[in-house]
Amino acid sequence: MDVLATRDNETRAFSLEERSFSRGELPCGTRAGEYTVVSPIARGGCGAVYEAIHLRTGERVAMKVLHGTLAASPKMVKRFLREIEVVRLLNHPGIVEIHDAGELADGRPFYMMEHLDGVTLDVLLRQEGRLSPEQALELLEPVCSALDAAHAAGIIHRDVKGSNIFVSRGAPRAIKLLDFGIAKLMEPDEGASGFTTAGRAPGTLTIMAPEQILGGVLDARVDVYALGVLLHRLLTGKLPFYSPDATELLRQHLEEPAPRPSRRTPLPPALDAVVLRCMEKQPEHRYPSVKSFLYTLREAVGEPTSGRSSMPELQTDAIAIYLDLRVRTDAEDLDDALAEELGLVLDLAEERLRDAGLTLVSVTGSEILAVRLLSSELRESLIERAAVIEIAASLHEEIALRSGPDTRVHTNLCLHAGQVVVRSANHPEIIGGDLARVGAWAPVDAVHALCATEAAVRGIGGLELSAGPPGLLLIGELSGHCSSPAPTLRCRAL
Repeated sequence: MDVLATRDNETRAFSLEERSFSRGELPCGTRAGEYTVVSPIARGGCGAVYEAIHLRTGERVAMKVLHGTLAASPKMVKRFLREIEVVRLLNHPGIVEIHDAGELADGRPFYMMEHLDGVTLDVLLRQEGRLSPEQALELLEPVCSALDAAHAAGIIHRDVKGSNIFVSRGAPRAIKLLDFGIAKLMEPDEGASGFTTAGRAPGTLTIMAPEQILGGVLDARVDVYALGVLLHRLLTGKLPFYSPDATELLRQHLEEPAPRPSRRTPLPPALDAVVLRCMEKQPEHRYPSVKSFLYTLREAVGEPTSGRSSMPELQTDAIAIYLDLRVRTDAEDLDDALAEELGLVLDLAEERLRDAGLTLVSVTGSEILAVRLLSSELRESLIERAAVIEIAASLHEEIALRSGPDTRVHTNLCLHAGQVVVRSANHPEIIGGDLARVGAWAPVDAVHALCATEAAVRGIGGLELSAGPPGLLLIGELSGHCSSPAPTLRCRAL
């Protein structure tokens, strides 16, 4: 099975091992023209980024260097140098500014750009969860302005994704479009041959438009498609298409209709329509320009029927059940039997959780996040948490005891209690908060028991608990009494 580096195939932070520079990365103090390297910031598929300072003025900059293994390729060096030319040509406030460029002593090209204090949008989403439509619009407006300037100059970006958008700290918040490394002029490459092998086309598989996958003629509507993918992720916290197998992921982009964001979280139809039009398979069916996309998005977000302008946001306590399906890493490519098993488990879990009255915050092809808001009264809150623990235990047992399960699929089921951010209305909409950031509390590896954080089980009696993965407890058989109506699983609020 081809496994993508991460679910979004994004630029990632240096690991501790990489910070030791044991693999030939630039050590602190390396000279680069009139600058010296201070520390690593991040690395991507083609280059690494470091913090550096000007030797005379002390100015802090971000330094991007082409990887040593790629510097031997004239094509990659040309692409790297072209990125410098493109950014300097555009000279737009929404695009990072380049100060200087040159070569290291070993011949690797580098350039110095303005140093930004903040995080990429990819990191921001992992920290805060999905965004409200208004927040999504606020982030996308400067990105669209930068893209519009690029398109006006005859340049398409081809890699508009979360890790290529930088959000500064402080106010007013600056938003910059990064990485024009695979940008191209709006004209077909001479002798272009079709895309034939997964992973060979320039770009990121999770955001690629069909014509980009197939090696067709590209124009600004490639970036419009990517904006649709990004908008879907901003609104739901998830990519519209994902598979750990690259070939299957490409098939989804080429063949499957784009999923409506409202299938994963409550949203007005107007926002569904914006995402779906961006992600049309045929370019001529998409928005013809970034400007027309942004105009329609503003209308969709500002529609009176959405009722969002009068909905205040508030924080409240809640408890969550997170189901995460794992496919064994040595399993073959996704076949019908495996796909059927995944679907059966997800359908079963979704039905049980809905019937139990939980709110399904997120439903994807491999996970479900279900939440119940808790009473502000302590005793009632304990009883509500106990009831949700029983629901999770019953579901875990039902999944484990299913007849003829496919052993290639493992189910993690975990509970956590904390705060969520909701929009106050007749049907509260959960838009973020501690529980939405499942990566901060859910187990990383497969766990063969129902597990929970200490916050989820605090004050609940009748639980058989044992140590689990770091920060988690394993829940064994339930005993005692509980006010929950479940007849066979019993716990109690102390």
